[in-house]
Amino acid sequence: MDLTKRFEKATAYSSLNVNTLEPHKLYPIIRAKRIPTKFGPSIVLTLRIAETNIVKVFLPKRYSDMVSDSDIDAINSKAVSLHLANKGVCESSKTYILAIES
Repeated sequence: MDLTKRFEKATAYSSLNVNTLEPHKLYPIIRAKRIPTKFGPSIVLTLRIAETNIVKVFLPKRYSDMVSDSDIDAINSKAVSLHLANKGVCESSKTYILAIES
């Protein structure tokens, strides 16, 4: 594969913060991956936000700890079809409330 194609493939995905996800909209989860960060293991979800727009979102640590390796395998093997939803901001803690839905 030539360098031009590799660069196009590398920039095909952008990263978004969970606060940029539209509240109460369901975003199909295409892929999940556990990656090491300086804060410990994190989960990155690849989401389809439009027909031709795919983005990556890092889950907050409190959610990353809940996702098991078998959950990741099920998502990546297409054994389950799940969606991520931003349910808004918690009034007391000012953190984003996320949900995984079928």
